[in-house]
Amino acid sequence: MRPNSQPRSAVRRLALARLISITGGAAAFAALNFTVYERTGSAAWLSASLLLTFGVSGVFAPLGGMLGDRFNRKRVMIASDLAGAACFLALAFVHEPVLLLALGFVAAVVEAPFWSASAAAVPNLVGKDDLAWANGLLQVGGNAGIMLGPALGGVLLAAIGPGMVFGANAFSFVVSAAI
Repeated sequence: MRPNSQPRSAVRRLALARLISITGGAAAFAALNFTVYERTGSAAWLSASLLLTFGVSGVFAPLGGMLGDRFNRKRVMIASDLAGAACFLALAFVHEPVLLLALGFVAAVVEAPFWSASAAAVPNLVGKDDLAWANGLLQVGGNAGIMLGPALGGVLLAAIGPGMVFGANAFSFVVSAAI
């Protein structure tokens, strides 16, 4: 018996959106951390950058999950991506380390709901028989983004500079929201 292709197609789109969003975010956060260190020369500033981005993501993930449970998950994911795009677009024009950290913090906070909402949406998209496949595909998209993002960020940082990496990430978030 051939599985229904409609739910599988929705899961593939969700996995692709997650891949794009996470890859862009990881690339931009790598560029942010490099830029903060380059502009300050301080390990303390770099530590603050890591804490206010990666550390904050773990703290705000449960709150993001609550948003996905309370509101329409598709809208939460789109709003999260668009808010992230706005933050990273603003980062493209900021040079002061304090403002870089502040916008990086806000970006990490507004990105958190995307992770939780995209994972929680899977059971709504497929039946029990396809749940393991769907969760696996979603994890592949997320893990590939986590792995590829920093490498891509480093290459882009060297080629086009941090402002353009932030702008490219803003664009990737808009693409993810559209998908």
